Parts: sequence; structure tokens; C-alpha cells
Amino acid sequence: MHTKEPLYSDFQKLFRLHHNTLCMHAYKYLADSDESQDAVQEVFVKFWEIKQDMVNDKNALYYLITAVRNNCISRLRKRVHTVSMEDEAVYNRISDTPLEEDRKESTDIQTLVDQALALLPPKCGAIFRMSRIDKLTYQQIANELGISVKTVENQMGKAIGIMREFARTHYIPFSILFAFIYFIGHRGIPNLYV
Repeated sequence: MHTKEPLYSDFQKLFRLHHNTLCMHAYKYLADSDESQDAVQEVFVKFWEIKQDMVNDKNALYYLITAVRNNCISRLRKRVHTVSMEDEAVYNRISDTPLEEDRKESTDIQTLVDQALALLPPKCGAIFRMSRIDKLTYQQIANELGISVKTVENQMGKAIGIMREFARTHYIPFSILFAFIYFIGHRGIPNLYV
């Protein structure tokens, strides 16, 4: 342990020096200060466990920024997956409604989704569909369209902003709108009256 004490001291300095900056960076992705701190803490723990040789490296900060970003993206993916599963459960619970109401609801849902998707500019809409309906990764989309991953991220941010505004103006919870898009993309409108 004596041989690692100076290294651990340097690690603590690195932590104190960059912790707040990395938390602010994480917050840009997660919009939750507690989760941002958890994400940064997790990165520092892993850094100490597997990257001790980088503690005094001039590129340590760049490594940490990248690791925090990747951790945030993983957390967001888990969050979206959790919301999709919850929405599917809710949707399954409400599917025992009368037949005429179901027919009208199915048509209304399809119209609503069509209206929301029609608001997206063509390139933005294509990227959104590839991501949310075809379930391609940002890298796969970038490769298929011959664009950068950053462009895919920007277009997805734009699409989500448009969808969020559409949901707000139509008094629909954002997660429910996304659940409808998911169902329509994967199964067509659920046939509730068969």
C-alpha cells in the first residue's frame, strides 16, 4: 500500500480538480444533478480500478470526459428502455375497453403519430425512424447514411425537441407519445378489437 500512497494522493487531486466540471458535463445529458454525480462517481471508481497508470497522464481529463459521456448515454438508454417497458405495461392494462371506443382510439392514435412524424424535416424524420422504429444505433445510422455520429445526435436532439413540443401542445405525456410510436413502428396499430 505504501507504494500506491503518492499515486492515490495524485488521484485525489485529479478528482478534486475535475469533479465539478465533469458533473456539469454529465448534467447536460442527464438533467438530474444526483444522477450526474452518481455517473461521475462511477467513472472515477472505474478509473481508479483499471486506469491507475493514467492518473498523472496529461490526457486523463479527456479520458474522463469521454467516459462520463459514455456512462450518461448508457444511463439514458436504460431510462428510455425502462419508460418503454412501463408504457407497454400501461398500454396492455388499458386495452380492455369497449369495441367502438377501441376502433376510434386506434384511428386517433395513428392520426396523432402521423401528425407528429409529419412535423419532422425529411432527413431528421428518416434518422428518427431509423433510431426509434428500426432500433439502429447512432453508429449504424451514420454508416448507412454516410454522415457523422455527431450529425445523427444533433438530428435526434432536434426530432425529440419537435416531438416533445407536439406532445405538450396536444396535452399528451411525452412518454406515451413515444410508446405509441414504438407500437406503431413494431406492430402497426394494436388491433384491440379482434
